[in-house]
Amino acid sequence: MKNVFILILGLLAGTVSFAQTQPGNAPETSVSITTDQKLKLIVGREETTATITMRDENGHIIYTDKVGLQNGLYQKFDIAQLNEGTYELAISVGNDTVVKSFVIESQPAHKLVAFRS
Repeated sequence: MKNVFILILGLLAGTVSFAQTQPGNAPETSVSITTDQKLKLIVGREETTATITMRDENGHIIYTDKVGLQNGLYQKFDIAQLNEGTYELAISVGNDTVVKSFVIESQPAHKLVAFRS
């Protein structure tokens, strides 16, 4: 059985907030990976809608949805069954888009060998 190793590029701590340095429509957003291999997306409240899109490394859309942000958004994506590769999660509000990439790669299971006296 192979273990799945997930890297969030640019997210060493596993969580990030996307604060806009310029005025724009992009709401406050955070993305993290849970211990049960789910990608957790939280988007702050806004009086608008957002388009959430996940793409594989070939640019194929594997998920898209238009959501209202009036109550904010809390959504989990089960990424355990995704194939190895690089993926992008994009959150678009108006002309502003926040994109975060993550990589899924296999890691062989580690064995522990202990000697007994």
